[in-house]
Amino acid sequence: MRNKNSKSPLSLLRPLIILSAFSFGLNGPFADIGNPPDRYPFYSVSELAPQSLQSHSEESRDENQIQLLHSGIASLQKRIDLIRSAKKRISIEYFIWEKDTAGLLMFHELIKKAKEGVDVRIILDKSITIIEMDEFYAEAVAKYGIDLRHYHRALDPASAQYRTHRKILVVDGHEGITGGRNIGDDYFDLDEVYNFVDRDIYVKGKIAKAMEDSFDAFWNDPIVKKSKVLNTQPGSNRLFRDRRNRDRYRNHRQNALDKQRAEAAEWIESHAEMEEVASQVEKVARPILKSYPIAACPKLTYVTDRPGAHIGEGVRDEYKSDFRIFRKVLFDFIENKTRSDEEFIMASPYFMLNEQWQKSLSHVIGKKGVETSIYTNSLGSTDAFYVAANFYDKIYDWVDFGLKTYVHDSKYDSFYPVYSEDIEETRWGMHDKSQVFNDDSFFVGTYNIDNRSDLYNAEMGIFCEGSSVLAENLKEDIKHRIGKSYQIIGKEKAVDSEGNPADAYGNASDKQITIMKAFTLPARLFKPLM
Repeated sequence: MRNKNSKSPLSLLRPLIILSAFSFGLNGPFADIGNPPDRYPFYSVSELAPQSLQSHSEESRDENQIQLLHSGIASLQKRIDLIRSAKKRISIEYFIWEKDTAGLLMFHELIKKAKEGVDVRIILDKSITIIEMDEFYAEAVAKYGIDLRHYHRALDPASAQYRTHRKILVVDGHEGITGGRNIGDDYFDLDEVYNFVDRDIYVKGKIAKAMEDSFDAFWNDPIVKKSKVLNTQPGSNRLFRDRRNRDRYRNHRQNALDKQRAEAAEWIESHAEMEEVASQVEKVARPILKSYPIAACPKLTYVTDRPGAHIGEGVRDEYKSDFRIFRKVLFDFIENKTRSDEEFIMASPYFMLNEQWQKSLSHVIGKKGVETSIYTNSLGSTDAFYVAANFYDKIYDWVDFGLKTYVHDSKYDSFYPVYSEDIEETRWGMHDKSQVFNDDSFFVGTYNIDNRSDLYNAEMGIFCEGSSVLAENLKEDIKHRIGKSYQIIGKEKAVDSEGNPADAYGNASDKQITIMKAFTLPARLFKPLM
């Protein structure tokens, strides 16, 4: 399993890469929301007839089925179940796929299906700060029949902002999963250092087909490329006009490539323990999964941003209307579905409000009088100091305005059973991206409340309307998490669920507080790009 304390140099540079894009004159985050464009498969609605819901017809049993996946290990098992059930094709897209137990287990299951003749296609983002499954791993899985491609290889800081942050697993165009989780031990309650409390949503029916069709749109876009191992032949540089230097370079480069190729192949082929791992995962996950209800949602809306955005598109006036589809629908729900007699609850690992967010929340809290809550990371639980710096710089003003603010306390919650006792002792962050608009409408997806999700990343999500059962299921789980968190009540002041004084920084160390405060000024300056 991956050691979360050992970060690569590129991962440490990630905030600087983000900040440096400021100098490229990108569009600001403040645009009219407007009406959502009705463009399948980026915007799709599936609505059940009232009579089908009342009669429990075949339509209501097979369409718009939803299961909320609160537990990480149960969500991993659901993915395994879907892969094992595939007959024709499996379509997968993720921002992160880690080289760890969960990542290998997923490939183990996929390879078995590929050997059976199932078409397996994978899109992974190629951000230079997080990519682990690179062209060497694409080459290693290709021999099993798996086609792994990459989204947007970009080296310059400005272009590197435009990522696919989507999370998709769809089988046979009929069943699928999306939500907050990437593929990695820390997303499925398996890591021995740091884990995330997160959430996914399983869907069955036409919306799953729309998810697959949007995957096809990304797959066929020029921004998705089939990665190849670089050519070892030297170029025409003067250094290589000398034969001895040329041969020396070629041999050195070839040896390095061969080593990376061998490491990737060896990791992919190391399946000896995977059957036992799968058995142990299922032992914990199956009872949890069975306890989660599956119910029909009367109206489902699937929304995703379009593929292909890059720095050249980002400076165009039409960029937001052409590419940023998801945010239009989300803000429409926030401003029009929230009600003064019902609570509006948001969950997001990051909470950094641009002008549109400030406008919408001011309208909902101030004008409509809606009781509004945010559940997010504390400094003690976050994986990003620069985000925490912005959060604590502004959140006390919003608390005074009336926003109920709850921060994760970085501790394990026994409500979610895990793989081993050692994992209970790890640090826990929250990665959930959910919102409950009223007593029968909610959203689960990939979108964080920050400018990266709002402006640059391709995001997606599922909106359900008309199901008080499913909305209550989601609300209860978020409320449980809130009950274990700390409520910020004033400047550096917080209380626990019983009203006792608590640490507003979520049990952060003195070192964490010092680092965060060092980030405050640069984080404030470059907030539009975070």
